[in-house]
Amino acid sequence: MKNKKLLLVLAGVLVLAVGISVGAYAASAFGTQSDPLVAKSYLDNVLTPKLQSEFESQLNTEVHQLEEQINGVTSNLSGSFRAVTLSSGQTLQGSVGCEIILRSGSANAAGSAGLSDLTSGSAVADGSAVTANHLCVVAGENEGVRASGSVTLLVRGSYKTV
Repeated sequence: MKNKKLLLVLAGVLVLAVGISVGAYAASAFGTQSDPLVAKSYLDNVLTPKLQSEFESQLNTEVHQLEEQINGVTSNLSGSFRAVTLSSGQTLQGSVGCEIILRSGSANAAGSAGLSDLTSGSAVADGSAVTANHLCVVAGENEGVRASGSVTLLVRGSYKTV
């Protein structure tokens, strides 16, 4: 009986010693200089505000870039005409649906699809003269008007000059 009690006490001391050893090892192995523990206050007061600031900065940059892109697209698609001046030999290429009115000078249709003259209800083939003060619509992508001399156009829609 004494041996059983002694064996039981010895087993308890052994379990306690192993528990203390494991606890001491865990306490010394975690939270070292190379692998520090992070306190909740550090997360709340330092890391979270820093991450939020970086996120908001990146978000503001992206939003600003998108606003510039949207403004560029909407300015080309706005409801008002823009005066565009071309010199001799320059070409205005519009996207499909771009509206062009020749105000002064002489110009020819440029591109295989040509232009649709809405004022006269006819098509203006490639190389044909564009009539002054007629509303023409670009029928195909990158079609437009080639200036024969100094030309002033009114343009509504997306276009580029070449």
